[in-house]
Amino acid sequence: MADALKNADIEVKTTVSDEAVEAARRQLGLDADDGKGLTIFFWEKPWVDGDDIRLPLSEAGVIVRLRKAAKGDADDLTVKLRPCVPDELPADWRANRDGKDWEFKVEEDWSGRNRVWAASLKVEGDFDRPTADAGDGGSRRPQLSREQGELLSSAGFSDDDLEDLVPLGPVQAIKWKPSRRDLIHPLAAEFWSVGPDLRFLELSLRARPAEASGAQDLLERALLDMDLQSLSPQASKTRSVLTALARAHLNP
Repeated sequence: MADALKNADIEVKTTVSDEAVEAARRQLGLDADDGKGLTIFFWEKPWVDGDDIRLPLSEAGVIVRLRKAAKGDADDLTVKLRPCVPDELPADWRANRDGKDWEFKVEEDWSGRNRVWAASLKVEGDFDRPTADAGDGGSRRPQLSREQGELLSSAGFSDDDLEDLVPLGPVQAIKWKPSRRDLIHPLAAEFWSVGPDLRFLELSLRARPAEASGAQDLLERALLDMDLQSLSPQASKTRSVLTALARAHLNP
Protein backbone atom coordinates (compact mmCIF):
# COMPACT_ATOMS: atom_id res chain seq x y z
CA MET A 1 0.00 0.00 0.00
CA ALA A 2 1.20 3.53 -0.76
CA ASP A 3 3.22 5.07 2.08
CA ALA A 4 0.85 8.05 2.19
CA LEU A 5 -1.96 5.73 3.27
CA LYS A 6 -0.18 3.62 5.86
CA ASN A 7 -1.29 6.01 8.58
CA ALA A 8 -4.64 7.02 7.09
CA ASP A 9 -7.41 7.64 9.60
CA ILE A 10 -9.79 4.86 10.52
CA GLU A 11 -13.46 5.71 10.93
CA VAL A 12 -15.10 3.50 13.53
CA LYS A 13 -18.86 3.28 13.08
CA THR A 14 -21.81 1.71 14.81
CA THR A 15 -25.51 2.13 14.05
CA VAL A 16 -28.69 1.77 16.08
CA SER A 17 -32.15 1.69 14.58
CA ASP A 18 -35.90 1.60 15.26
CA GLU A 19 -36.92 2.05 18.89
CA ALA A 20 -33.28 2.21 20.03
CA VAL A 21 -32.82 5.49 18.14
CA GLU A 22 -34.93 7.58 20.48
CA ALA A 23 -33.37 5.95 23.54
CA ALA A 24 -29.89 6.73 22.22
CA ARG A 25 -30.82 10.32 21.40
CA ARG A 26 -32.20 10.85 24.91
CA GLN A 27 -29.15 9.39 26.62
CA LEU A 28 -26.73 11.34 24.44
CA GLY A 29 -28.73 14.58 24.73
CA LEU A 30 -29.25 14.89 20.97
CA ASP A 31 -31.89 17.57 20.64
CA ALA A 32 -32.96 18.40 17.08
CA ASP A 33 -32.59 22.13 17.70
CA ASP A 34 -28.93 21.68 18.65
CA GLY A 35 -27.98 19.74 15.52
CA LYS A 36 -27.20 20.59 11.92
CA GLY A 37 -30.12 19.80 9.62
CA LEU A 38 -29.47 18.18 6.24
CA THR A 39 -31.57 16.95 3.34
CA ILE A 40 -29.85 14.08 1.54
CA PHE A 41 -30.30 12.74 -1.99
CA PHE A 42 -28.64 9.89 -3.87
CA TRP A 43 -28.39 8.96 -7.53
CA GLU A 44 -28.92 5.42 -8.75
CA LYS A 45 -30.51 3.52 -11.63
CA PRO A 46 -32.62 0.94 -9.78
CA TRP A 47 -34.56 -1.86 -11.38
CA VAL A 48 -36.80 -4.68 -10.21
CA ASP A 49 -35.44 -8.23 -10.24
CA GLY A 50 -38.30 -10.46 -9.09
CA ASP A 51 -38.85 -9.60 -5.44
CA ASP A 52 -35.52 -7.78 -5.19
CA ILE A 53 -34.48 -4.22 -5.95
CA ARG A 54 -31.19 -4.00 -7.83
CA LEU A 55 -28.91 -1.01 -7.27
CA PRO A 56 -26.17 -1.10 -9.94
CA LEU A 57 -24.03 1.73 -8.56
CA SER A 58 -24.18 0.50 -4.99
CA GLU A 59 -23.47 -3.05 -6.09
CA ALA A 60 -20.42 -1.76 -7.98
CA GLY A 61 -19.19 0.04 -4.86
CA VAL A 62 -20.17 3.56 -5.96
CA ILE A 63 -22.18 6.15 -4.02
CA VAL A 64 -23.20 9.55 -5.42
CA ARG A 65 -24.70 11.69 -2.66
CA LEU A 66 -25.85 15.28 -2.25
CA ARG A 67 -26.32 16.87 1.16
CA LYS A 68 -28.23 20.13 1.14
CA ALA A 69 -27.67 22.06 4.31
CA ALA A 70 -30.08 24.18 6.29
CA LYS A 71 -29.33 27.58 7.83
CA GLY A 72 -27.27 28.88 4.92
CA ASP A 73 -24.37 26.43 5.16
CA ALA A 74 -22.75 25.12 1.99
CA ASP A 75 -24.13 22.03 0.28
CA ASP A 76 -21.79 19.18 -0.59
CA LEU A 77 -21.80 16.65 -3.41
CA THR A 78 -19.75 13.50 -2.82
CA VAL A 79 -18.61 10.63 -5.00
CA LYS A 80 -17.48 7.66 -2.90
CA LEU A 81 -15.88 4.37 -3.91
CA ARG A 82 -16.61 1.80 -1.21
CA PRO A 83 -15.07 -0.70 -1.11
CA CYS A 84 -11.92 0.28 -2.95
CA VAL A 85 -8.33 -0.93 -3.20
CA PRO A 86 -6.14 2.14 -2.59
CA ASP A 87 -3.28 0.85 -4.74
CA GLU A 88 -5.70 0.47 -7.66
CA LEU A 89 -6.87 4.07 -7.56
CA PRO A 90 -5.62 6.44 -10.26
CA ALA A 91 -2.09 7.62 -9.48
CA ASP A 92 -3.29 11.14 -8.65
CA TRP A 93 -5.80 9.82 -6.11
CA ARG A 94 -3.71 7.69 -3.77
CA ALA A 95 -3.09 10.34 -1.13
CA ASN A 96 -5.41 12.53 0.90
CA ARG A 97 -5.50 16.11 -0.32
CA ASP A 98 -7.78 19.11 -0.48
CA GLY A 99 -8.23 22.47 -2.14
CA LYS A 100 -10.65 25.35 -2.27
CA ASP A 101 -14.13 23.92 -1.60
CA TRP A 102 -13.11 20.29 -2.13
CA GLU A 103 -11.61 17.41 -0.15
CA PHE A 104 -10.38 13.97 -1.19
CA LYS A 105 -9.69 11.32 1.41
CA VAL A 106 -8.99 7.61 1.60
CA GLU A 107 -9.74 5.95 4.91
CA GLU A 108 -10.60 2.57 6.35
CA ASP A 109 -14.11 2.05 7.71
CA TRP A 110 -14.58 -0.27 10.68
CA SER A 111 -18.01 -1.61 11.58
CA GLY A 112 -17.81 -4.48 14.04
CA ARG A 113 -15.33 -6.93 12.54
CA ASN A 114 -15.84 -5.58 9.02
CA ARG A 115 -12.90 -3.64 7.57
CA VAL A 116 -13.25 -1.85 4.22
CA TRP A 117 -11.37 0.94 2.45
CA ALA A 118 -13.28 3.89 1.03
CA ALA A 119 -12.23 6.80 -1.18
CA SER A 120 -14.37 9.93 -1.38
CA LEU A 121 -14.21 13.23 -3.22
CA LYS A 122 -16.43 15.92 -1.69
CA VAL A 123 -17.13 19.25 -3.36
CA GLU A 124 -18.84 22.10 -1.52
CA GLY A 125 -21.07 24.62 -3.24
CA ASP A 126 -24.64 25.65 -3.97
CA PHE A 127 -26.24 22.69 -5.76
CA ASP A 128 -29.70 22.43 -7.31
CA ARG A 129 -32.19 20.28 -5.51
CA PRO A 130 -32.60 17.15 -7.66
CA THR A 131 -35.98 16.42 -9.18
CA ALA A 132 -37.38 13.52 -11.17
CA ASP A 133 -37.89 15.54 -14.37
CA ALA A 134 -35.67 18.65 -13.86
CA GLY A 135 -38.51 20.70 -15.30
CA ASP A 136 -39.05 22.99 -12.32
CA GLY A 137 -35.61 24.50 -11.84
CA GLY A 138 -34.09 21.40 -10.31
CA SER A 139 -31.53 18.99 -11.69
CA ARG A 140 -31.99 15.33 -12.59
CA ARG A 141 -28.32 14.56 -13.22
CA PRO A 142 -25.67 15.13 -10.50
CA GLN A 143 -23.61 18.27 -11.05
CA LEU A 144 -20.27 16.48 -10.82
CA SER A 145 -16.92 18.23 -11.03
CA ARG A 146 -14.42 17.10 -13.64
CA GLU A 147 -12.38 15.35 -10.96
CA GLN A 148 -15.42 13.49 -9.63
CA GLY A 149 -16.17 12.32 -13.15
CA GLU A 150 -12.60 11.04 -13.42
CA LEU A 151 -12.94 9.17 -10.14
CA LEU A 152 -16.13 7.50 -11.38
CA SER A 153 -14.41 6.68 -14.64
CA SER A 154 -11.68 4.89 -12.70
CA ALA A 155 -14.43 2.64 -11.30
CA GLY A 156 -15.63 1.80 -14.80
CA PHE A 157 -18.45 4.33 -15.18
CA SER A 158 -18.48 6.40 -18.35
CA ASP A 159 -20.25 9.70 -18.94
CA ASP A 160 -22.96 7.83 -20.83
CA ASP A 161 -23.68 5.70 -17.75
CA LEU A 162 -24.57 8.84 -15.80
CA GLU A 163 -27.33 9.73 -18.25
CA ASP A 164 -29.50 6.95 -16.83
CA LEU A 165 -29.21 7.93 -13.19
CA VAL A 166 -32.29 9.02 -11.26
CA PRO A 167 -32.33 11.02 -8.02
CA LEU A 168 -33.59 9.21 -4.92
CA GLY A 169 -34.71 10.99 -1.78
CA PRO A 170 -35.08 12.94 0.26
CA VAL A 171 -33.60 11.62 3.48
CA GLN A 172 -34.00 13.96 6.43
CA ALA A 173 -30.89 14.03 8.60
CA ILE A 174 -29.46 15.77 11.64
CA LYS A 175 -25.79 15.83 12.68
CA TRP A 176 -24.32 16.46 16.12
CA LYS A 177 -20.95 16.40 17.84
CA PRO A 178 -21.86 15.31 21.38
CA SER A 179 -19.33 15.55 24.16
CA ARG A 180 -18.21 12.15 25.51
CA ARG A 181 -14.96 12.30 27.46
CA ASP A 182 -15.04 8.56 28.07
CA LEU A 183 -14.50 7.91 24.33
CA ILE A 184 -11.29 10.01 24.18
CA HIS A 185 -11.78 10.68 20.44
CA PRO A 186 -14.46 13.20 19.34
CA LEU A 187 -17.80 11.54 18.68
CA ALA A 188 -20.09 12.32 15.72
CA ALA A 189 -23.76 11.36 15.64
CA GLU A 190 -25.99 11.39 12.55
CA PHE A 191 -29.72 10.65 12.48
CA TRP A 192 -31.42 9.57 9.25
CA SER A 193 -35.15 9.36 8.67
CA VAL A 194 -36.92 7.98 5.58
CA GLY A 195 -40.64 8.41 6.12
CA PRO A 196 -42.16 7.26 9.41
CA ASP A 197 -40.81 3.70 9.44
CA LEU A 198 -37.08 3.80 8.69
CA ARG A 199 -34.77 5.53 11.16
CA PHE A 200 -31.08 5.16 11.96
CA LEU A 201 -28.62 6.80 14.32
CA GLU A 202 -24.99 6.34 13.35
CA LEU A 203 -22.27 6.98 15.92
CA SER A 204 -18.74 7.35 14.61
CA LEU A 205 -15.28 8.54 15.54
CA ARG A 206 -11.94 8.80 13.79
CA ALA A 207 -8.69 7.43 15.15
CA ARG A 208 -5.14 6.72 14.06
CA PRO A 209 -4.46 3.06 13.23
CA ALA A 210 -2.61 2.38 16.48
CA GLU A 211 -5.54 3.71 18.50
CA ALA A 212 -8.47 2.36 16.47
CA SER A 213 -9.00 -0.95 18.29
CA GLY A 214 -9.11 0.78 21.66
CA ALA A 215 -11.45 3.46 20.31
CA GLN A 216 -13.79 0.81 18.93
CA ASP A 217 -13.84 -1.03 22.28
CA LEU A 218 -14.74 2.18 24.09
CA LEU A 219 -17.55 2.95 21.65
CA GLU A 220 -19.02 -0.55 21.95
CA ARG A 221 -18.75 -0.38 25.75
CA ALA A 222 -20.57 2.97 25.75
CA LEU A 223 -23.46 1.37 23.85
CA LEU A 224 -23.62 -1.48 26.34
CA ASP A 225 -23.61 1.00 29.23
CA MET A 226 -26.62 2.71 27.62
CA ASP A 227 -28.28 -0.70 27.17
CA LEU A 228 -28.29 -0.23 23.40
CA GLN A 229 -27.59 -2.80 20.71
CA SER A 230 -26.06 -1.89 17.37
CA LEU A 231 -27.13 -3.23 14.00
CA SER A 232 -25.29 -6.20 12.55
CA PRO A 233 -22.22 -4.91 10.68
CA GLN A 234 -23.61 -6.65 7.59
CA ALA A 235 -26.63 -4.32 7.67
CA SER A 236 -25.56 -1.23 5.71
CA LYS A 237 -27.39 1.95 6.64
CA THR A 238 -26.88 3.47 3.19
CA ARG A 239 -27.87 0.27 1.36
CA SER A 240 -31.05 -0.08 3.46
CA VAL A 241 -31.99 3.52 2.76
CA LEU A 242 -31.24 3.25 -0.97
CA THR A 243 -33.38 0.12 -1.23
CA ALA A 244 -36.30 1.84 0.50
CA LEU A 245 -35.97 4.95 -1.67
CA ALA A 246 -35.65 2.88 -4.86
CA ARG A 247 -38.70 0.81 -3.99
CA ALA A 248 -40.73 3.99 -3.49
CA HIS A 249 -39.42 5.38 -6.81
CA LEU A 250 -40.27 2.22 -8.74
CA ASN A 251 -43.65 1.73 -7.07
CA PRO A 252 -45.03 5.26 -6.56
